[in-house]
Amino acid sequence: MPFHDSEFGLLYMNRDRFDFNLHFEQLFFSILPCTLFIVCSLWRAITQSRKPSVVYAPIFQLTKLGAIITYVGLQIALLIQVGMGSFHVTRIFIASSVVNLVAALAMVMISYTDHNRSPRPSILLNTYLFLTLLFDIAQSRTLFLLSESTPEITYSAVFTTSLAVKIVILFLETKSKNKWITWDRDEHSPEETSSIFSLGVLSWLNSIFLQGYRSTLSMDDLYPLDVALHSKQLHDRFLANMDYSKLKGDSYGLVKVLVKTLLVPLLLPIPLRLALLGFTFCQPFFIEKLLDHLSRPEIEANVGYGFIGAAILIYLGMAVSAALCWYLHHRMRAMTRSILVTEIFSRATQARIGADDHNAALTLMSTDIERIRLGLRMLHNVWAGVIQAALAAWMLYIRLGLVFLVPIGVVVVCFTLLGVLVNFTGDSQRAWMTGVQKRVGLTATVIAGMKNLKLSGLASTVSSFVQKLRVEELAAGARFRKIFILAAMLGFTPMLISPPLTLAFTRASLDTSKVFTSLAFLMLLTNPLSQIFTSIPELVSGIACIGRIQAFLECETRHDFRQVLSNRKKNLNFTEIEADTGSSEIETAPDSTMISIKNGNFGWKENVFVLQDINANIEKSSFTMVVGPVGSGKSTFCKTLLGEIPMSRGSVVLSMRCPRIGFCDQTAFMWNGTIRDNILGFSIYDEKRYNSVIQATALSVDFVKLTQGDQTNVGSDGITLSGGQKQRVSLARALYLESDLVILDDVFSGLDADTELHVFQRVFGPGGLLQQRRTTVVLCTHSVRFLPFSDHVIALGDNTIKEQGSFKELAEQGGYVQSLGIRDSAGGDGSEAVSETAASKERTEAQKDAQGSPDGSPGAEVNLDDPNRATGDKAVYKYYFLSMGLLVAFCCFFLAALWGFFTNFPTIWLKFWTDDISSETRSHSHAYYVGIYALLQVSALISLLLLGITLFIVSIKRAGANLHHDTLTTLIQAPLSFFTHTDTGVITNLFSQDLNLIDTELPDALLNTLFCVFQALGQAAVMPTSSAYLAISYPFLAVLLYSVQRFYLRTSRQLRLLDLEAKSPLYTHFMDTVRGITTLRAFGYISDEVSKNARLLNRSQQPAYLLAMVQEWLNLVLDMIVMILAAVLTALAVRLHSNSGFTGASLVTLMSFGESLSGIVIYYTRLETSIGAISRLKTFNATVKPEGKEGEDMVPPGNWPQHGSVELNNVSASYQ
Repeated sequence: MPFHDSEFGLLYMNRDRFDFNLHFEQLFFSILPCTLFIVCSLWRAITQSRKPSVVYAPIFQLTKLGAIITYVGLQIALLIQVGMGSFHVTRIFIASSVVNLVAALAMVMISYTDHNRSPRPSILLNTYLFLTLLFDIAQSRTLFLLSESTPEITYSAVFTTSLAVKIVILFLETKSKNKWITWDRDEHSPEETSSIFSLGVLSWLNSIFLQGYRSTLSMDDLYPLDVALHSKQLHDRFLANMDYSKLKGDSYGLVKVLVKTLLVPLLLPIPLRLALLGFTFCQPFFIEKLLDHLSRPEIEANVGYGFIGAAILIYLGMAVSAALCWYLHHRMRAMTRSILVTEIFSRATQARIGADDHNAALTLMSTDIERIRLGLRMLHNVWAGVIQAALAAWMLYIRLGLVFLVPIGVVVVCFTLLGVLVNFTGDSQRAWMTGVQKRVGLTATVIAGMKNLKLSGLASTVSSFVQKLRVEELAAGARFRKIFILAAMLGFTPMLISPPLTLAFTRASLDTSKVFTSLAFLMLLTNPLSQIFTSIPELVSGIACIGRIQAFLECETRHDFRQVLSNRKKNLNFTEIEADTGSSEIETAPDSTMISIKNGNFGWKENVFVLQDINANIEKSSFTMVVGPVGSGKSTFCKTLLGEIPMSRGSVVLSMRCPRIGFCDQTAFMWNGTIRDNILGFSIYDEKRYNSVIQATALSVDFVKLTQGDQTNVGSDGITLSGGQKQRVSLARALYLESDLVILDDVFSGLDADTELHVFQRVFGPGGLLQQRRTTVVLCTHSVRFLPFSDHVIALGDNTIKEQGSFKELAEQGGYVQSLGIRDSAGGDGSEAVSETAASKERTEAQKDAQGSPDGSPGAEVNLDDPNRATGDKAVYKYYFLSMGLLVAFCCFFLAALWGFFTNFPTIWLKFWTDDISSETRSHSHAYYVGIYALLQVSALISLLLLGITLFIVSIKRAGANLHHDTLTTLIQAPLSFFTHTDTGVITNLFSQDLNLIDTELPDALLNTLFCVFQALGQAAVMPTSSAYLAISYPFLAVLLYSVQRFYLRTSRQLRLLDLEAKSPLYTHFMDTVRGITTLRAFGYISDEVSKNARLLNRSQQPAYLLAMVQEWLNLVLDMIVMILAAVLTALAVRLHSNSGFTGASLVTLMSFGESLSGIVIYYTRLETSIGAISRLKTFNATVKPEGKEGEDMVPPGNWPQHGSVELNNVSASYQ
């Protein structure tokens, strides 16, 4: 047949040579892919030309360009041969040659631009080369088969030569450029330099797998996070699309902004998901054709080989397209988490103090983000499932007629009922999350204030209240889980009920091919709908959580009402302010004024002002003391100067911008770090300045006592330090800061008299640090004895300023200051006496033995040598089953076994039915087979319902309450030393992240693991029915699966543990930040805190992202195993000419067997990693010993003590 022969049309397949038509190949294998490549290459070249060069490898670049130019020359030769007219060709043939030449020229352009400007091999070029290489192989075979004349043979030979050159080009283009990249490779992930093939088979994960298998992984062993996933650049893109003013009133405003920001990552998986959909639909067509051929007397060898090749291509295509699709989808989910966590943190730093949104924000960062992540998990399966169901319904109509409406009707009914359920999902989800928020927030508060709770004797009372909140939370969660169970029932109903109903109402004649092909299409119709029905509640739940985050973002932020005057417009602005406030009594402030308050009214609630009619000036380089009775508003006055008061009237004007203000709050704020870290903050270390500060605050005495000196870890909220020590560390931080303004709120509380004198003289007195620096100081204090040393005194009382002026003036006016009876000693020698006394005290204390001083230590460290991190601890399962009850655990296994039987035996029953149909005399009626078939399917549905109730209602209620009670009891009874050595973020993680896993992922993973195990066992029993030889492979298959899961689990389990552990510093930092937000804003540390949050977030993303990737690696490996099984099953069927009924049953079973295998390892892995939450609780309860010892549990009578005394003789005490 010559090249130009098109007698049989474009779509005719040459059955004699088992080959495609040449015109079909040239149109779909050449013109179409080349045209798409040319268009995409132009866009790619334009976008890449704007990027900087990151690769320098000129010799390698010239080698690639030389190979491509050679290929261009061969394409020119082919076009010349076509144009010479040596053989007759069609217009499609000519068009194909022209387009191939243009595409070859585009290859030169893309190779050149991508070589220098892309760290990875060109994805576009490599994809084009690989696909067209496969197409060219088919075309080359066709050309040689059709060649009759010498010119045609010559053309075919040149075409084959160009094919060989293309292989060389593909080899060169896929080579990694890693060793020629100009950036620091230690700061970038291998993923960033991987080719499309490495990404497709996830081979870039190999080194992490090997390291995880051989040793214990730590955070430093993990790949750096891909730069494209870094939180800062993602959040910057988010802010570019965010308009907070338009957020209110739009329920889905935040969702829209996220979609706009992540539009490209959201759309990228779609082509690959469509490819997966196409390969999936090839399965029933493959089954249909194979069964048709098996019903014939014999099968030609070429046809048999074609079926084997088709099986490999179909299942290989499904594996690779799924891997790439979910790889891109997981990247989008990681980006979503980065954006939302960064935005929550950023918004929390802008919150008003006293708004009480901090606990809500912590829950949003942890529990709500996890719910969003789960909700997005099946996002692309929702729309793809709808398309798949529609196509499957159409195929059913072609084969069975109008009876296809039966499964559609079942789906419509279930979907309608699901729509009713969805209306309750959001409210139940919000009620559940609100319960979680209350409990986690109170628990975090209890942990932070454990010292005070123990001293007050309220620990057990608070414990009972927290446990009550846990029970209420579980009850609220049960309502959501009931909806989830009903949604799952509605999801499985079409899959289980549609086949018997469809076969019952069909009027078409049935045979083996039609029954099993229809069953395959029914699976394609109902399976995605089952996933949609179970995914929609999760998706709605995730959207509801995004709504909660949006509500938090809509909360009113802090408004800094202070105004700053520029030097150029100072007088003008003051005059405008005077006019606005209606004041005419005070003239424009002089240049010496640092802060001016005019007609100020300040309060924490609307129209309720703590301070009223405030008019005051604070001079530059002055020392102002603010005094007054308890509750007179001194702390409010300090917050006013910082611009932190939510309700204000009048004006507060700063004569100069003060980006950094040294501030000490009434309650000292401490980071969970060393003393030096708390003093330095984000400032650069200056030894001279640092030493002067610690000397002035008398901390040098404490450093002598502490074995680790200033490297002592203060613990969460400074729990290892006394109140006085915390105040002095806070003061030292304010003094170390480079600032022209210092505002101090009651910094002398908790200091003994001698230390107070020393600190005052060294810091505030004549020649003190602040006087030497000419710093403006505002000190609110109860220590009125130092008033004579001040430059200005403000006395508060009755919600206003009672009097103000110099001490001498006020001491003679007969007001509040005079009533204090303080003698003016500022000009005498009293200050020297104070200095000498304090210095003597310091020398004496430094010489004392310091046994028993609290010595902080770093927060709880992770034991990386624990072998259970890699292999797991099976005793944890017993602990979990005991917490839910052994009877409940037994019921779970029994019901799962019933599920496995009732979902697989119906396939064998269909084989018996089709055999009876094909027999000459039928032994049973149509209704008999349909009735038994329906009974088996309904029984499977009932077993599913009972299993869901047992696991999601009964077990969660029991295990959740019992585990929380045991952990909370251990926490309350723990000694105080435990809290001094353990980070609050680690403890809070037990009650938030771990309990969330126990309530959500753990039962879900257990349910799906049981489902998949027993379903796979049933499927494994069905598949050998087509050929007993297949059963021979089962031992090898079992060994292979065991090896894969063992190799995989050692890494994935460690990554899951690292994922949970990496979140603790993130949560700790968040809690520290919101607790000290006033101090941090005053110090100008907010940008530093946001940057630190970004670093911690990126670090926490490393194990989470890699965990998602290794799970997809496992899916890929299992899909490859299914591909091998499909090829073996097809080969046995065509070579042994197996029974078509059993072959149909085996192939239909194989369609879901891969999912079952993947499910076993994936869900078991998820179970193993989720059970880590139980392991941590078990370890916590076992290792944290109660503070009460034997004989210390005596309960005294109610009237004790009637009289008596407490004596302490030679007591030494310490935290450890």
